[in-house]
This record gives sequence, structure tokens and C-alpha cells, in this order.
Amino acid sequence: MLPTTLAQFADVLDYPQPGLAEKSRLCAQTVARMALPFLAVDSRQLSPDALLSAFAREVEPMAYGLQEEAYASTFDLGGAYPYIGYQLLGETYKRSIFMLELKNRYHAYGLSEGGELSDHLVCILRYLNVLQDEEEFCELTQYAILPALDKVLHAARMRDENDHSALPLYLAVLQALYDVLVTTVGEPLIKAAPWEEDHAQAQCEAFDEMPLAYDAMD
Repeated sequence: MLPTTLAQFADVLDYPQPGLAEKSRLCAQTVARMALPFLAVDSRQLSPDALLSAFAREVEPMAYGLQEEAYASTFDLGGAYPYIGYQLLGETYKRSIFMLELKNRYHAYGLSEGGELSDHLVCILRYLNVLQDEEEFCELTQYAILPALDKVLHAARMRDENDHSALPLYLAVLQALYDVLVTTVGEPLIKAAPWEEDHAQAQCEAFDEMPLAYDAMD
């Protein structure tokens, strides 16, 4: 049932399309039927199916334009970029290799990225839906998806330390996905490096060492 569930998560996390609330409820029903043990970080956190149901209730009355805004505010403007390779590796050569390998594996199963970069979370979830190799399934989940989700969700909670159980809309769906994967596959086996901090520090240091025009005139 897990592959089917991941395909349904992909439908929910894809760019908003008509029927988003129905897709969310369907995913919630599938997760509930899995009868997973509940891994609450505190007494206020909802179970994965409850998070998905709450998401469905929130987006159902929204006009399509507002659903697009909610999506953009999370994934495009909110910093929760849905690119697994980017979260793990940044804009590096290693990420390019990761994306190329994913692309080759998708094509081997007759899958297309559909206009997205190959390390987009939705693309990877749809790949896992058809993947037959259990070892690869676990490796991709525990070494890539879960560490990236953990990083995104941790950053979101750090931005709202007064109520770290409250996650806005699409982040709540990411939390539900994280909980489902942890309870079915296992904990993340690595921690995503905070490469953004290192990159920012390197840029500052490079700027400090850069000679200024008026220095050359002395």
C-alpha cells in the first residue's frame, strides 16, 4: 500500500490542480487504512491522516488563485524548495550528477519529469511508486528524501518557535509524508548539511578580501 500512498502524496504536492481537496482526502483515507503507529513529537501534533484531512478542509473553499498563492508561499517564496538534491547538495556538480542519475532511472521505467527538474520531490515519489528494487527504495528514502524533509521542517519550526506543532498548509503535508516514511521505511540515515550557512559565510569572506577601488588608489 505504501507505493500507492506515495503516488497520492505526489498528487497532493504537485502544482495545484482542480480537485486538490479530493486528492488530499483520498490520501488521508489511504494513510488511515495503513494503521501506522503514531510518532507525535508532542501532544499537539496531529497524525498524518489528520494533517491531510485538515489540509483538505483548508484548501477546499479556496479559489484556484489562492491555492496557487499557498503553494508559492511555501515552495517558491518560503524557502521549502521541493528539490531534494538542492536541499542536500546545493547548486553543485554533485547535484547535477544526482539529477542525471535520477533522470536515467526514470526513463528506464518509462517515466517523464513532466517539465520539472528530476530531483523534484513529486518526481521522486512517482518513481518510488513503480520502483521494484526494495534496497534502492530504502536508500533513496533514508539517504535523500527524509534528510531533506527533516531539514525543511526543522527550519520551518525554527521560524515559529512559539508553536512548533503548527505547520501552514503544504508544510503540514510534508510533515505527514515524513511521518509515513519514518514509520514504514525507517529514520533518516544522514543529516542534511547546512550548506546554505557555509555558502553565505564563504561569500562574506570573499567580499571582505576583495580589494576596493579606492584601496588601489592609495
